[in-house]
Amino acid sequence: MVQSVTGEFIMPNETRSDNQSNIKDEVVNKIKELSKLRKEIALDLKHIASKTKISTNQLKNIESFKFEKLPPHPMRSAFINQYCSIIEQAHKK
Repeated sequence: MVQSVTGEFIMPNETRSDNQSNIKDEVVNKIKELSKLRKEIALDLKHIASKTKISTNQLKNIESFKFEKLPPHPMRSAFINQYCSIIEQAHKK
């Protein structure tokens, strides 16, 4: 770990980018699966938006993997987690 200019401790670039790449791949794969599932069970993005208070535009950004258009971390992670959670809950019913 190294300390950044802002005083945060971060992983060196090589390890950090590899780790982020793996995490991003896992997230993308999970979103692909859940997006397909959402469509199969006819769960509307408007329903997810009403449950999570996340705009439908942000939900569309999640499904199209435009993560750079989402708010910065930690809100980005929270949006993605809520999106996944609502679809998983709807599927269990």
